[in-house]
Parts: sequence; C-alpha cells; structure tokens
Amino acid sequence: MSEVIYELADGVAVLRLSRGAANALSPGMRRDLAAALDRAAEDSGARAVVLTGAGDTFCSGVDLSEYDGPLAAPWIDALTRKIEIHPKTVVAALEGMALGAGFELALAAHARVARNTCRLALPEASLGLMPSGGSTQRLPRLLGAQVALEFLLSGQSIEAGEPRLAKLFAEVTQEAPMAAALATARRFAQAPDFARASQIDRGFSDPAAYRGAVADVSARLRKGDTAEADILRCVEAAQLLPYEQGLQFETAAFEACLARPDARASRHLYTAERRARAWPEAQEGRADEIGTVVLAGSDPVLAELAVHCLDRGQRVAVLAPGPASAAVAARVRAVYEGAVARKRMAPDERDARLARLSHGSDPVVLMAADLVLDDGGGDPGAAAVRKGAVWCLISGRDGASKRRAQLGAAVEVLALRAYRPAYALPLVELAVPDGAVPDAVMTVMRYFAGSGHVVLRSADRPGMIGHRLMGAVQRAALALMRAGADPHAVEDAARQLGFARGPLELIETDGIGVTVARLRRVFGSVPELALLDARADAVAAGKTPGQGFHAAQGQALAPDPGLASWLEAWREGQRDLPELPDVALERALHAALVAEAARMIADGTVARASDVDLCMVKGYGFDIARGGPLLWADIGPETGGPLGLVRTMKALAPLGPELWTPPAMLENMVKFGRRFFGGAVS
Repeated sequence: MSEVIYELADGVAVLRLSRGAANALSPGMRRDLAAALDRAAEDSGARAVVLTGAGDTFCSGVDLSEYDGPLAAPWIDALTRKIEIHPKTVVAALEGMALGAGFELALAAHARVARNTCRLALPEASLGLMPSGGSTQRLPRLLGAQVALEFLLSGQSIEAGEPRLAKLFAEVTQEAPMAAALATARRFAQAPDFARASQIDRGFSDPAAYRGAVADVSARLRKGDTAEADILRCVEAAQLLPYEQGLQFETAAFEACLARPDARASRHLYTAERRARAWPEAQEGRADEIGTVVLAGSDPVLAELAVHCLDRGQRVAVLAPGPASAAVAARVRAVYEGAVARKRMAPDERDARLARLSHGSDPVVLMAADLVLDDGGGDPGAAAVRKGAVWCLISGRDGASKRRAQLGAAVEVLALRAYRPAYALPLVELAVPDGAVPDAVMTVMRYFAGSGHVVLRSADRPGMIGHRLMGAVQRAALALMRAGADPHAVEDAARQLGFARGPLELIETDGIGVTVARLRRVFGSVPELALLDARADAVAAGKTPGQGFHAAQGQALAPDPGLASWLEAWREGQRDLPELPDVALERALHAALVAEAARMIADGTVARASDVDLCMVKGYGFDIARGGPLLWADIGPETGGPLGLVRTMKALAPLGPELWTPPAMLENMVKFGRRFFGGAVS
C-alpha cells in the first residue's frame, strides 16, 4: 500500500503523506513521493500540485535510526530537488508540524500555505547533524542570513504565524490550510513563470548585512568541527557560490558531519531518551495526578525534591520529628533565596512557591498525600495513608521490603533514586519489584518524566543501576591500585575515558564509610574493600587529609600528595597481590564498566543497553560527545569494538575475576560479530 495518497481535485494533484500519526519520512514514503511527483508531472488532468499530510500533521521528518546505516534512496536532497524543478507548480499545505526533512520538502515547494499554529523546526543541529535537503541554501535566499541562522542553529520549533517567517508563506490561515493551498496552486498554474528558490535572491538584498550576520554568529560559535560550524559555512556559501554549487557544498558538509562520532553520540542519546519512556507497565497502568507530596524524613535530598515539587506546582508537606522538619523547610527556602539573589527568580515567584510548603511532625498529613517520598528513617508505625497514594523510598531498594512490612499491603512501596541536586539534575531511577501495581509505577514515572527528567526503570536489585555501574568503576580503580597502579594516574584515566569526576573523587565526596557499606551491599565482601578499609583506618588515625583520597584546596578538591607513598607502604604489607598487566588504565576501567553493564542487561537489572549510556551521561557526567560507555565501546577508535574489549578483559581477569571475566553476552557478541548498537561489525 502506498504511503502517499494521490488524488485529483479540480485540476490539482493532491499528494497526501500518509504514514501513521506523524507521517515520518520513511524510505518507502520517499520512494512513493518520488513516484507521485513523476505521475503528477505526466498527468494531463493536473495543472498544479499540492503536497500535504494526511491527518493533522504534515511530516515529522526522517527517523533518526536511518542515519546510522546506508542512506536509502531517494535521499532528501534528491527529493527536494525533484520538487523544486517540477514542471508544474508545487504548493505545500502545512498543518500540525513540519520538522526536519519534512520542513525541507516544504521549502523546496514553489509556495507554502500554513495554518498559523503549525510548528516548524530544523532540529538537526541539536542532534549533532546538519540539514541535508537544501535548507541552508533556500532559507537564506528567502529570509536572509540573520533569521535563517537563528532558525537553523536553535533547533527550536516556531509557529508559522511568527512574523519573522512571514516571507516564507503565500498565506497563513487560522483554519485548515487545504482550501487556501488549492486556490494558490490554481492561481500559480495560470502564471507558469513562477519563481523557484534558485531564482529568489531577496535574502541577499543587503550584502553587507548578510556578511555581518555571518561574522557575528561566527564570533559566538565554539571552535572546531561541529554541526553549527558546518551550517554557518553553508549559509555563508549561499551568498558566495552559485546555487547548484551551494547545494553540493551542503551535501559534502552533511556527509562529513554524519561520519563524526559526536554526531552519532547526539543521535544516540536523543533516541535513548525516547526509548527510556517505553515501560511495560504503560500497557495497563494509568498515571494518577499528583496534587500533594509528603516528604518524610530529614535527608538533604528531600529539600532538593521539595524544590522540584514546588516548581512543578504541587503542595508539599515536610513530615519529620522535632526541629528536623523545620530544618528541611529552611533548606528549601535557602535555595529560593539564592535564586532570587542571583536574579534567576522574582520575589513573587519565590513567595508563591513557599506558600505551598508546610512542615511539622503530625502524620495526619499522610491522609492528603498523593505521593510520599521517604528517606527510610524512623518507623511510620500505624500512620494512616490515603488509599491510592504511592510511597517511594529514596534511600534505595534495600529498605523497601521493611517499609512494605511496616505499612501493610494496602500501600504500594517503590524505591526511587534521585540524582543530586534533585531539582537540577534530570535523572531518576525507579526500582520496580515483581508484582508492582502498574498504576503506581506509571504515576511515579510520568510525574518525573513530565518535568523533563529521564526516568530509568530498574529491576528490584541491590544498587539498582547507577550504584552498580559506578561501583564497578570504583572497584576497578581499587583493583588497579592494589596491583600497583598510581592512584592519580587512575583518576586521570577515568577523566580520559569520559567521566567528569574520577572514582576516587566520588569516594571522597560520599565518604569511605558510605562507599564501603554500599559496595558491600551491592557486591558482597570483594577483595578491593581491604584497601578501602585500610584507608579508612588511616583517616580515623588522622594520617591523611580529607575523607580518604583528596585534600581540600579552597572550595575544590586536590589529589592527596601523600596517597602514592601510603599506597606503596600498604602494598608492602600485603601478600599475594596480583601484578599489573600491560593494559592502558583507561581501557581497564572501560572494560570493567562494559562487563558490568553486560551482566546487568543479561540479568534484567536494566531494560536496555541505551539506559546504561543515559545513566552515565545524565547521572555521572560521562562525555556527551562519546554518547556513553556502551556506544563508545562500539565506535571508539581505540576500543577495538567488543572483540577488543573481550581481549582486554581476559588480560585483566587475574586482577579481579568478578570484574573482568568476559560475560557470556559479550562472548556471543564477538562470536556473531555484533555490537551494542547498529547491528553487525562491518
């Protein structure tokens, strides 16, 4: 069945893009559209063409997954060229949204009619890509450099009724645009000398202003090979080169941009966020509205969650004994006072939020709660909770079973981890136990997702996702140090791998005691903990600065200069320590992380491989240009793909069999020539 519907309407060929709700421009639709354009050119009953979308939208563009393989013909550049040189006038009727390649189809038409609420965007730059359908040449001719660059570089959608875009349209309507588009097509059909984009040069009418706009943007762009720089060069070329050469210049820039790892990483993370919204509970679960949130306890993260809830418009009650509840409320006020002092919030906005905040020790507030966020301290006893409320333990999944026993079967208890600061860092993990009520799961998931958070679904396992992944990196760092690696070199290797903060710095921030307890809870009594225990003893004896591995340097942390000599002395007192193999430290850390991720995928702790990359990028500051440790395992030039990583793991296995023994999943990937993303090894 064709994905483009062909109709004749009183001498006008109407081509309707028809593929689902969004009319995504699939390879099949592109072939069908090319064939429909050819048919209209030869149809003696058609004097003009209207291109529109079936349903309520025009076209959402190309599926991002296409960019990771060979581009199926006809590609966007060929399709837009076919529209532009069509022998009969082509009018685009735009409604709903026209995004990316969909909008480029409309730009190639000879005229456009749009509903004023239609959303237009070229989001490629925000995905590390650049347009490939000629828009860097057509938009400047139609609108000039200033507006074209703003539109191309922002990636944001704009309504068709925006005055800056007025010159794009023959007409902007408040109603469905089809009738006006048909009238425009018939009018143009009577004037066969209609102008094509290649013949329009009003955007070049002030050459000095054009060059000035290009120079101004160039001065503000970050340096290097980026999609933004490519777009700027193409817009500059639109004024300097003949039209056909400008299109060729854009094609060459697009192909070069497509091949860059950072562009692949941007597409990967964008797609990963969309995949993370697919939860099995969505099939039967219904999300309830959240009006009142009760924060039970005094953990500092509760104040951050309170800010998040108040910013979203909820009523918030802090429930804690004695002065603890007032202390949490005070921390919330301090956050808002700081925002006002930095002029990020008006005083009346602060006051409106704080008016919805209350605190006290009376558990009666639980009867009004839609959502309870509990730090796990204390015992709720026989406190009455509103039927249908969802209770989330923020201290981790390990105390959830105890809380369920205390509250009874009538209350659904889930475990939630909010990455800190919870009002700013957009990542949340939710551990879903077997038999969890789908309504409760979807209520929490959609509540946080609705505020722009990435919500990762974890199975009900110790450590959930982030603590288990980062715990593997910390264990690997300690294992390398036990074998004689310089601790500062290990920290540097973690940063070279892509982490914003090294594993020892994270231990310093959390404290050795907290880290030891967490690692033991997640992994058991592993050998690496002996080093941490010894370091904790040194801290307790006052033999080291800080909490274990760093010294304070003003407000920042600096490596402890005595750590290497302490480690050497500690190693001399140990027996049967393994030898450090000739493997780059960066590769060793990466291999341990990938191995743990593979085990988590295999045992169902994490739903999909891309969730691992989201966790590391969003939660731990892994280099966004690398797309996460698993994508980097696929595309990193020095990793050697899964085969190279398996070889690295085997060389390191004597240091820590639990860390570096290759999981069966990776062995099978090597056996069948597969990668984590993008199919088989080429």
